[in-house]
Amino acid sequence: MDVTRIQPVRRRLIIGVTSVFIAAGAVAGCSAHAETPTAVPTATSAPTGPVINLSSLMFHPTTITVKVGDTITWRNDEAITHTVTSGRFVGVDKTTGLRSSQEPDGTFNAKLAGKGRTFSFTFARPGTYTYYCDIHQGMNATVKVVGGTTSTESDQK
Repeated sequence: MDVTRIQPVRRRLIIGVTSVFIAAGAVAGCSAHAETPTAVPTATSAPTGPVINLSSLMFHPTTITVKVGDTITWRNDEAITHTVTSGRFVGVDKTTGLRSSQEPDGTFNAKLAGKGRTFSFTFARPGTYTYYCDIHQGMNATVKVVGGTTSTESDQK
Protein backbone atom coordinates (compact mmCIF):
# COMPACT_ATOMS: atom_id res chain seq x y z
CA MET A 1 0.00 0.00 0.00
CA ASP A 2 1.41 3.38 -1.05
CA VAL A 3 0.97 5.81 1.91
CA THR A 4 2.03 8.81 -0.18
CA ARG A 5 -1.06 8.40 -2.39
CA ILE A 6 -3.46 8.07 0.57
CA GLN A 7 -2.39 11.26 2.37
CA PRO A 8 -3.45 13.70 -0.45
CA VAL A 9 -6.80 11.92 -0.71
CA ARG A 10 -7.28 12.11 3.06
CA ARG A 11 -6.33 15.83 3.02
CA ARG A 12 -8.88 16.57 0.26
CA LEU A 13 -11.55 14.65 2.16
CA ILE A 14 -10.87 16.60 5.38
CA ILE A 15 -10.90 19.92 3.49
CA GLY A 16 -14.16 18.96 1.76
CA VAL A 17 -15.91 17.93 4.99
CA THR A 18 -14.68 21.08 6.75
CA SER A 19 -16.01 23.22 3.88
CA VAL A 20 -19.43 21.60 4.21
CA PHE A 21 -19.56 22.39 7.94
CA ILE A 22 -18.48 25.99 7.37
CA ALA A 23 -21.10 26.46 4.64
CA ALA A 24 -23.81 24.92 6.85
CA GLY A 25 -22.86 27.25 9.68
CA ALA A 26 -23.06 30.26 7.37
CA VAL A 27 -26.52 29.26 6.15
CA ALA A 28 -27.71 28.64 9.72
CA GLY A 29 -26.32 32.01 10.77
CA CYS A 30 -28.21 33.77 7.97
CA SER A 31 -31.48 32.10 8.86
CA ALA A 32 -31.09 33.10 12.50
CA HIS A 33 -31.40 36.73 11.44
CA ALA A 34 -34.50 36.18 9.29
CA GLU A 35 -37.58 38.15 10.22
CA THR A 36 -39.88 36.19 12.50
CA PRO A 37 -43.65 36.51 12.47
CA THR A 38 -45.22 38.56 15.24
CA ALA A 39 -47.35 35.57 16.17
CA VAL A 40 -46.13 32.01 16.39
CA PRO A 41 -48.49 29.39 14.94
CA THR A 42 -49.08 26.38 17.10
CA ALA A 43 -50.51 22.92 16.84
CA THR A 44 -52.84 23.11 19.82
CA SER A 45 -55.80 21.25 21.21
CA ALA A 46 -59.29 21.79 19.86
CA PRO A 47 -60.16 25.48 19.45
CA THR A 48 -62.79 26.95 21.74
CA GLY A 49 -64.07 29.62 19.32
CA PRO A 50 -64.76 30.00 15.60
CA VAL A 51 -62.43 28.27 13.12
CA ILE A 52 -61.47 29.72 9.75
CA ASN A 53 -60.24 27.06 7.33
CA LEU A 54 -57.59 27.80 4.72
CA SER A 55 -58.39 25.62 1.73
CA SER A 56 -58.72 25.88 -2.05
CA LEU A 57 -56.59 29.05 -1.81
CA MET A 58 -59.31 30.79 0.20
CA PHE A 59 -60.26 31.64 3.78
CA HIS A 60 -63.54 29.91 4.73
CA PRO A 61 -65.55 31.93 5.65
CA THR A 62 -64.21 35.09 4.02
CA THR A 63 -66.20 37.30 6.41
CA ILE A 64 -67.03 36.46 10.01
CA THR A 65 -68.60 38.42 12.86
CA VAL A 66 -67.49 37.73 16.44
CA LYS A 67 -67.81 39.41 19.83
CA VAL A 68 -65.11 41.29 21.73
CA GLY A 69 -63.04 38.72 23.62
CA ASP A 70 -63.66 35.90 21.13
CA THR A 71 -60.71 33.88 19.90
CA ILE A 72 -60.58 32.84 16.26
CA THR A 73 -58.42 29.94 15.13
CA TRP A 74 -57.16 29.69 11.56
CA ARG A 75 -56.39 26.15 10.38
CA ASN A 76 -54.38 25.34 7.26
CA ASP A 77 -56.14 22.48 5.49
CA GLU A 78 -53.63 22.39 2.63
CA ALA A 79 -50.12 20.99 2.29
CA ILE A 80 -48.83 24.38 1.08
CA THR A 81 -47.75 27.33 3.24
CA HIS A 82 -50.10 30.25 3.92
CA THR A 83 -49.92 33.34 6.10
CA VAL A 84 -52.58 35.06 8.17
CA THR A 85 -51.48 38.69 7.97
CA SER A 86 -53.56 41.58 9.32
CA GLY A 87 -53.61 44.74 7.28
CA ARG A 88 -55.14 46.65 4.45
CA PHE A 89 -55.51 45.25 0.96
CA VAL A 90 -56.77 47.16 -2.08
CA GLY A 91 -57.64 46.70 -5.70
CA VAL A 92 -59.41 43.35 -5.54
CA ASP A 93 -60.36 42.38 -9.09
CA LYS A 94 -64.03 41.33 -9.17
CA THR A 95 -63.34 38.71 -11.83
CA THR A 96 -60.21 37.02 -10.47
CA GLY A 97 -60.35 37.95 -6.77
CA LEU A 98 -56.69 38.98 -6.88
CA ARG A 99 -55.63 42.11 -4.97
CA SER A 100 -53.29 44.70 -6.44
CA SER A 101 -51.51 45.56 -3.18
CA GLN A 102 -51.46 45.08 0.57
CA GLU A 103 -49.97 46.73 3.63
CA PRO A 104 -49.59 44.84 6.92
CA ASP A 105 -50.61 46.67 10.10
CA GLY A 106 -48.77 44.49 12.66
CA THR A 107 -51.84 43.35 14.61
CA PHE A 108 -51.11 39.71 13.77
CA ASN A 109 -48.94 37.81 11.31
CA ALA A 110 -48.52 34.05 11.33
CA LYS A 111 -46.98 31.63 8.88
CA LEU A 112 -48.83 28.30 8.68
CA ALA A 113 -46.34 25.98 6.99
CA GLY A 114 -48.37 22.95 6.03
CA LYS A 115 -51.51 21.01 6.68
CA GLY A 116 -52.82 21.00 10.23
CA ARG A 117 -50.93 24.10 11.41
CA THR A 118 -53.06 26.58 13.37
CA PHE A 119 -52.91 30.12 14.64
CA SER A 120 -55.26 31.74 17.16
CA PHE A 121 -55.91 35.38 17.97
CA THR A 122 -58.19 36.96 20.58
CA PHE A 123 -59.95 40.16 19.51
CA ALA A 124 -59.99 42.59 22.43
CA ARG A 125 -61.49 45.61 20.66
CA PRO A 126 -64.47 46.11 18.36
CA GLY A 127 -63.89 47.05 14.75
CA THR A 128 -63.29 45.68 11.27
CA TYR A 129 -60.07 43.72 10.83
CA THR A 130 -59.01 42.88 7.29
CA TYR A 131 -56.36 40.25 6.65
CA TYR A 132 -54.82 38.28 3.81
CA CYS A 133 -52.32 35.59 2.84
CA ASP A 134 -49.08 37.35 1.97
CA ILE A 135 -48.16 34.51 -0.41
CA HIS A 136 -51.40 34.14 -2.39
CA GLN A 137 -52.88 37.36 -3.84
CA GLY A 138 -56.41 35.92 -3.97
CA MET A 139 -56.74 35.13 -0.27
CA ASN A 140 -58.42 38.14 1.38
CA ALA A 141 -60.87 38.19 4.28
CA THR A 142 -62.49 40.23 7.05
CA VAL A 143 -63.29 39.82 10.75
CA LYS A 144 -65.97 42.09 12.21
CA VAL A 145 -65.77 42.40 15.98
CA VAL A 146 -68.88 43.68 17.76
CA GLY A 147 -69.57 44.63 21.36
CA GLY A 148 -68.37 47.43 23.58
CA THR A 149 -68.22 50.86 21.96
CA THR A 150 -68.32 51.45 18.23
CA SER A 151 -64.90 51.66 16.60
CA THR A 152 -63.45 52.33 13.18
CA GLU A 153 -60.55 50.48 11.56
CA SER A 154 -58.23 53.40 12.21
CA ASP A 155 -58.96 53.15 15.96
CA GLN A 156 -57.38 49.68 16.04
CA LYS A 157 -53.85 50.76 15.23
